[in-house]
Amino acid sequence: VVLLNAIEFIQAVVWYSDAKNRAPVWCDIAIGVGGSIGRLAAVYCIARFLADVVSPRATALTRQDRRRRAIHDYFMSFGVPIIIMACHVVYQANRFAIIRGVGCQATQYMSWPTLIMRLVWGPVFAVGGMMYSAYTVFRLIRHRRNFHRVVAGAHSALTTTRFIRLAALSISYLAIGVPLAIYGAVNAIDLSGPYLDYSWSYFRSGWHDHPITIVDTPA
Repeated sequence: VVLLNAIEFIQAVVWYSDAKNRAPVWCDIAIGVGGSIGRLAAVYCIARFLADVVSPRATALTRQDRRRRAIHDYFMSFGVPIIIMACHVVYQANRFAIIRGVGCQATQYMSWPTLIMRLVWGPVFAVGGMMYSAYTVFRLIRHRRNFHRVVAGAHSALTTTRFIRLAALSISYLAIGVPLAIYGAVNAIDLSGPYLDYSWSYFRSGWHDHPITIVDTPA
């Protein structure tokens, strides 16, 4: 999260007043489309972990169960965003776009691969995380009198105070992240232009005709 915020800040400063292609290699690195999804996936995993801690079967979890959960969390937080970034080449309109006041941004055509490989995942992780958070709050209210026993019975490294802080953080993030994820997906669909039937040759033609898109008007 810190790295992604730093990249966005640097880009806003460097391209504050123009849209010149002054750092093409930087743009190739900075346009990774999996960053925002990775943030939501990480919070989703936190919410899922907290839900597991307060679930009735928490005391029955074995070391193998915890290992599977760790593998699942690492895959969701890192594997899925990496796969999404790798799949970007399938629907990428051109190399990148430079927008004044924003910096380097990924480009895309609107087609079925765009929906399946990118746009759907943000809302999915956001809504999934919110559902886990709602379950955690439900269990917290239901067992508020002996909640410390519920947390201790899960045999996790969390104390009750840490659990509540982590739950508050994830719920707050998701309360903002869910509407933003949905808005971002809708906005991306709107900015991508009309829906096109997928064609690899047509989608890749932009790389030869206009590999870099310059938007020299304030975002």
